[in-house]
Amino acid sequence: MKLEEQIVSLELAKKLKELNVKQESYFHWYRYDGSSNANEFKIGRAVTPASNLEITSAFTVAELGEMLPHDCRTRRSVDEKGKWLVDTLRSDRFFRAATEADARAKMLIYLLEKKLIEV
Repeated sequence: MKLEEQIVSLELAKKLKELNVKQESYFHWYRYDGSSNANEFKIGRAVTPASNLEITSAFTVAELGEMLPHDCRTRRSVDEKGKWLVDTLRSDRFFRAATEADARAKMLIYLLEKKLIEV
């Protein structure tokens, strides 16, 4: 399995950062400030903060699981070509994504925005 399938996408990682989720993770999305290409983010492990780096935590499936409430359930959809589904007893909403990490991140973002949990 590719690393990109086990960590949150850059877009969702940035949203979690905006919601003030503590930026402590095993992997990070990073790029050099001032880079001409916004898509030049790379994945790194134990990236050392520097003034010329833009860094965002690339949370893993396990790290996201630690942040979600215990009543969240994650499973593969049988009828949606392998998409991942996440739901919780705290809401009638569920979220789906191509990767488990993104499905979990979407749920976490929703719960934080609705102030149903704090991280």
